[in-house]
Amino acid sequence: MNLKSLFDIDFKLVKVAQAGNIFSGGKITCLLKPVNRDYQGTTKKPVYYLSVIENGLSQYLSGLFATGDDMVFSADYKDSLGVKHIVRIAFADGGKALTIVPMVRN
Repeated sequence: MNLKSLFDIDFKLVKVAQAGNIFSGGKITCLLKPVNRDYQGTTKKPVYYLSVIENGLSQYLSGLFATGDDMVFSADYKDSLGVKHIVRIAFADGGKALTIVPMVRN
């Protein structure tokens, strides 16, 4: 599973846990947790990690990087050819809703 498979799903916050915030959209559950380590020598560091939870196991999807908007982050995934794609992860309703859409550049 990658970020593309989560496009346009309306995720809702279902639980705030010690491990992070748990969002659910349909049959998919995601875990958003703060970055808990230092990145040496990196100019742009992730603020959060996003994982999907399947069968009780967490699978890392991407780091979330800050943008100019506190409620919008960028993330990326690689397709089957190894090409990197940037996505937009937006929060709404005070952080209780999350959507993932392709990044559109002007």
